[in-house]
Amino acid sequence: MSVSLIASDAQARDVVDRLAVEFREGARERDQQRVLPAKEIEQLTSAGFFGITVPRAHGGAEVSAATVVHCFRVLAAADPSIAQIPQNHFCWLPLFSNGTPEQARFFHARILAGDRIGNAHSEDTRKRAFDYEHRLERVEGGWRMTGRKFYSTGAIFAQWIPFIGDDEAGRPHMFFAHAESPGLKVVNDWSGMGQRTTASGTTLFDQVHVPDAHVLPFASEGPANQSRRLLASLIHAAIDQGIAEEVLDDARRYILHENRPWIDNPHDEHAREPFVVQEFGSYAVQVRTAALSLRNAAERVDEAWAAPSDRSVLEARLAIADARLNCGDAATTLADRFFTLTGARATLEARGLDRHWRNARTHSLHDPLRWKLYHLGNYHLNGVVPGPRTYI
Repeated sequence: MSVSLIASDAQARDVVDRLAVEFREGARERDQQRVLPAKEIEQLTSAGFFGITVPRAHGGAEVSAATVVHCFRVLAAADPSIAQIPQNHFCWLPLFSNGTPEQARFFHARILAGDRIGNAHSEDTRKRAFDYEHRLERVEGGWRMTGRKFYSTGAIFAQWIPFIGDDEAGRPHMFFAHAESPGLKVVNDWSGMGQRTTASGTTLFDQVHVPDAHVLPFASEGPANQSRRLLASLIHAAIDQGIAEEVLDDARRYILHENRPWIDNPHDEHAREPFVVQEFGSYAVQVRTAALSLRNAAERVDEAWAAPSDRSVLEARLAIADARLNCGDAATTLADRFFTLTGARATLEARGLDRHWRNARTHSLHDPLRWKLYHLGNYHLNGVVPGPRTYI
């Protein structure tokens, strides 16, 4: 496969804007039939999208957080499953800078050549997150892992499938297993009601060998490392915002072109009913407010990248949490309540409008938003800085 090189923020935005128009056309059918977007992911890859955050020093565009947000918001509006599939790729890619210069050069070159990163660090057990049941042992030249992982979003499309484990000293590392490693199997068994085509199911490891060259520290000291880990939650907020914006657009189209006026409506057009106008106005305000929150978060991340410090990283973390709450609430609220303005015909399966609520609700559950509110409250009230594993 030939892979283009995206060289600037403007080019990255243009590529995604163009492809999103195509992706939107088949989104409803892919959702209803659970058709994985393999062709669409290949299109994004060949266009160079997966390399846009590779550092300039290694040949990438190193685009801004604002551009990353734009790309994921636009993709999510077209098809939020397609948007969520690369999320882990952009979440884990910055960890290459935690390794040796040789490791960074190798992996960044592979990404620019078209390799994609998936995910296999979560498990569907009753243990706490990050408390893993997998078996990881030291062997000559590397490590051997056996275990079962879930929520493997993107793994089925990936060349590299990372998981988190501890070395002999108990220090967390990221292990990048190659997708073609003997004993590694990705199972397309995701049956969630929403985000149906993310393939977020099972990955099985049966004595899979990961060489030392593909193992990197999960964290390094200082705010510079912390600033590199800000994209993960920011992208989730952008996906929520994209869903919310698409709901608002679909609701507008339906109200203007499909609805008939209610018997008490003094106007001939449903869109002129005062209660509909008022309620739609509240939706627009919520979406626009969430968009401003998301923009602010992206700006804070770009500031933390430009001048990493404890303060700039904290400001970015807090702003991202604000955006996650605002964008997530906008997506789930609008995807549910817009039906009260459209009536029962809008629920017909052929229209596919139910996918917005299913996608918004499913995606919103990635990590508990109630704990974001707690940590934000604890910081603003008691001055307690959220810890590194608080998803803040």
